[in-house]
Amino acid sequence: MGCEETRNSNLPVLMCFFQIGNDEQKEFCLKLKDSFRYEKAIRYEIKSTNEPFSIKLKIKNIIHDITTDFINSTEEEIQKVLNDIYKKLDEQE
Repeated sequence: MGCEETRNSNLPVLMCFFQIGNDEQKEFCLKLKDSFRYEKAIRYEIKSTNEPFSIKLKIKNIIHDITTDFINSTEEEIQKVLNDIYKKLDEQE
């Protein structure tokens, strides 16, 4: 494992899981990633799954549930989820 891999493994991970074949949920995950703005680095994991939609944040091997409710892909909904993520990241400082 190289130095870059070791350093990146310590970064928080934003995990977004969307249901297989659900393009609206997939689009939400991609918009969320593109809209993410935070002062520190973070990794992203976006995957399709047979499980229900969910967004989680992994910090220091602890997984925090952000949301399991998919409402729609509006900017307002994305901002609400981002604010929840930023709040959780700030708590870990």
